[in-house]
Amino acid sequence: MRAMSRTRLAVLFGGMSSEHEVSLRSARSVLDAVDPERFEAIAVGIARDGTWRTGPASEDLATIVRDGEPVADLRRLEPGLVFPVLHGPNGEDGTIQGLLELYRLPYVGSGVLASATSMDKAVQKHLIARIAPDIPQVPWLSLDARTLGDPAVRAEAVEAIEAQLEYPCFTKPANLGSSVGVCKCNDRTQLEAALAEAGTFDTKLVVEQGVNAREIELAVLGNGGPETVVSTPGEIILPPDTWYDYETKYVNDVATYAIPADIPSDLVQTLQRDAKRAFVALGCSGLARIDFLLDRDSGVAYLNEPNTMPGFTSISMYPKLMEHSGVDYRSLVSTLCDLGLQRHRERAGLRDDR
Repeated sequence: MRAMSRTRLAVLFGGMSSEHEVSLRSARSVLDAVDPERFEAIAVGIARDGTWRTGPASEDLATIVRDGEPVADLRRLEPGLVFPVLHGPNGEDGTIQGLLELYRLPYVGSGVLASATSMDKAVQKHLIARIAPDIPQVPWLSLDARTLGDPAVRAEAVEAIEAQLEYPCFTKPANLGSSVGVCKCNDRTQLEAALAEAGTFDTKLVVEQGVNAREIELAVLGNGGPETVVSTPGEIILPPDTWYDYETKYVNDVATYAIPADIPSDLVQTLQRDAKRAFVALGCSGLARIDFLLDRDSGVAYLNEPNTMPGFTSISMYPKLMEHSGVDYRSLVSTLCDLGLQRHRERAGLRDDR
């Protein structure tokens, strides 16, 4: 019989996206850091085919995904709080958040709209440009990948890109993370191949102007009010002529962190201000990592993208940034749980009648 003073915390992981393996790593770190005096953690894995299974929090997570006890309805596990440690589509894009809203379950992180708009790079860019137009963004355009099978349309799209952007440019699926499906293009041949590659991941594509940039990231913790904390900026340090793609992030292990980033104090304040403004403009809650591209040539810091459920292993950038700000990993997990419960209480108190 579980202690009634503890909150049953269901940690969701895995998922149907290409970031399934990354999610398992993040969830393992979260489960290991849960305060056992406050929470009773249970592990709930989502397989690539969409089936749900559960098992003890101490068990190997890949084993739970494969062989755990089937979960037909999350509510039968009676969670008092859900921590969706899911990256990418069908997890970070508002879909799981919508399910949890229908179930009336409190959960960690951003709600449906903020999750969806932050995941969709094109929508996010449009929204920031409208609400906070003074936050710089690199030149960009979006394409419907479904039309690019027509040679005439594809040729027209390539000409439009070349008219508006210079090489190198980057092609991206609009709704993925961890640099999955992202390609750097130095000429037309590479661009055409990259558009085809990105189109295998999403029907909407984004093409961005490449800049000679430093990768600067900030962590935001809070629900958007005055209590919201923005970390000092950190920097991803890469070897020469390397960019931050999936292989660099998760396979080759050649990137290092510089926390804090070596940048002027006035720029630190600007980045912290703009990170919080982006967080609030998108309606984020709980956490987000806000990424910037600092142009080495012009000194302009371009908003790259927000991540509402960034990589969350104990050595990932978001927890490391918060640790530098005085919030250790275990305290971070507990604080995020508290923020999720707080947001749920606030929303539960709203009227739903006339």
